[in-house]
Amino acid sequence: MDKLSIREAVKHFDVSRPTLQKALKSGKISGVQDGQRTWTIDPSEMARVYQPRQDEVEKVGGQEHENLSTKNTPLPGQFEALKEQLADAEKRAAVAEALADERGRHIEDLRRMLPAPEAPQTRRRWWPWKSERS
Repeated sequence: MDKLSIREAVKHFDVSRPTLQKALKSGKISGVQDGQRTWTIDPSEMARVYQPRQDEVEKVGGQEHENLSTKNTPLPGQFEALKEQLADAEKRAAVAEALADERGRHIEDLRRMLPAPEAPQTRRRWWPWKSERS
């Protein structure tokens, strides 16, 4: 599919020219600017950010497209595969949590085996008479 100019993109998608120019300059959508400072934008990039106009069938690059946006419909078997992946991840999380608990108990046991820390020594003051008067 051919790339769109800003004029074509505004015509086919629900966006104004200034909004589209700001989005291109800020990087919200990607496009290519040639040596004459003319932008060209991939239609899939436009469909990612903006909704196509619904009033008529769009003609883009000589081809007709009913709807340029994609729908998030799961593929057959994808739902079951995702359920299995989730169950596997939950099992791994439970094992990791049990291992963390075991390591925590081991660390506490090792801490109990350590000797008690010595009391810190008090520093001797430079001016001993200040501590006597206070």
